[in-house]
Amino acid sequence: MLAPRCNRRAGLRALLALPLLLSLARPAAAQEPVATLTLDEAIALARRHNPDFQAAKNDEGEADWAVREAYGNLFPGAYASTGFQYQAKGKPRFGIFTAGDIGFGEGTPSYFLSDYWVGLDYEVGLGSFYRVSRERANRRAVVARTEATEFTLTVDVTRQYLSVLRAQDGIELAQQELERAAENAKLAQARVAVGAAISLESKQAEVEKGRAEVALLQAENALQTSKLRLVQALGIELDRDVALTSTFEVFEPSWTQDELIGYALQRHPQLRALHAAEAAGHAAMRAARSSYLPTLRLSAGFSGYTREAGNSQFLIDQARDQSDNQVAVCEGFNLIFERLTEPLPTQDCTRFAFTADRQAALIRDNDVFPFNFTRQPFTAQLQVTLPIFQGFTRQRQVESAKVVADDARQRLRAEELRLRADAASAHLNLETAHQTVLLEERNRSLGEEQLRLARERYRIGAAPFLELKDAETIKARADRAHLMAVYDFHEALAALEAAVGRKLARSAEEKP
Repeated sequence: MLAPRCNRRAGLRALLALPLLLSLARPAAAQEPVATLTLDEAIALARRHNPDFQAAKNDEGEADWAVREAYGNLFPGAYASTGFQYQAKGKPRFGIFTAGDIGFGEGTPSYFLSDYWVGLDYEVGLGSFYRVSRERANRRAVVARTEATEFTLTVDVTRQYLSVLRAQDGIELAQQELERAAENAKLAQARVAVGAAISLESKQAEVEKGRAEVALLQAENALQTSKLRLVQALGIELDRDVALTSTFEVFEPSWTQDELIGYALQRHPQLRALHAAEAAGHAAMRAARSSYLPTLRLSAGFSGYTREAGNSQFLIDQARDQSDNQVAVCEGFNLIFERLTEPLPTQDCTRFAFTADRQAALIRDNDVFPFNFTRQPFTAQLQVTLPIFQGFTRQRQVESAKVVADDARQRLRAEELRLRADAASAHLNLETAHQTVLLEERNRSLGEEQLRLARERYRIGAAPFLELKDAETIKARADRAHLMAVYDFHEALAALEAAVGRKLARSAEEKP
């Protein structure tokens, strides 16, 4: 007879243990002890390792930085830049003119140029403040979606945990059926041996035993499949055996339908996520409308430059030629001044001579690349921009934000309606499942009594083997129907938890 869930033997549970991963692999001993795994521990493992949940949590980091960026845009930005340039010998162009067009010859064989800019740039509008509120609303929506994903993960792990337990109890039933089929086969063989039954009964008993072996094989396959699904939900790998130790009782539900619907509408994670999405939609709509407002931009900074000829001799020759020309002009004026009717005083032309000191100074002044900058005057600029017409871009953005906000509101309303219906139907299903368990417990007891009487009647020759076979079939159906009813109750409870968005009591100890 199959014992209630709360009275299962720990030895059988350990024998049908689930292999589960330990995160850090250790060298295996000759025979490691079997570890245990409760439902709460399985949920904790899934929270740490399930890839879908971890991917959802990653979105929170991006949302945090989006909020920081929105706040950062309220402060001025600082910029620093520098550049370097090389110019070879040739005639440079100034717009549509070349150096030759405006009276200049070829430039120096090479130039080394560099410049810098250091300044602040501050652009602010009311839209920047709306962006902060929008990003904060988006972050709340991301956190709410993560909580909803976590709750969904908890429900999925609970159902997979129950699925493994159901498969383990299915194996127990199959083993009991195989034991009874083997006992019936021995009984039929004994009756055939003493001539109290025909050999056909023995053959039929062997067939029933073979069917029981097939059922056991299928039950073992179902257990392995359930294990794989549980491991997938946990997001880990396996390297040792772990026994599932959580037990679940069948109890009479005491919640009212209005109470459960209240739970769902107040704190359901999916509903909170949609509330946050609706708030984010309204914030985005306000941010889109801010594009009609003016923008203020202030920039200020310092700059400088250097310019060095790559060939100092070119500068020396150029300066010497210029100096010689100045000396010649000076001497020409002195000659004129001397020949006037009333001579004028002459100038000292030696001051225009190209000396060694001037050459050294010229070389020294040319040695400025790349960091000996000539500073330029401080500059500042204030600009106010008022958008007037942008090809209906702003109008489209505002309307798009309105549609997104209204869609979020409609999804929220649809979710509220769905949760009401789900909570009510799940409550009815749970009550039906509880009544079904009570009925199936009675059927199982009656089937067990019928099988006991049929076996005794067959043993003394008062009933044919067909009657024993029918009683065995009825008992097997009653056992499986009871097992299905028990786990249907727990599945209905899990569905109710998913509908109301919170964990409900699963045992007498948990109930207030």
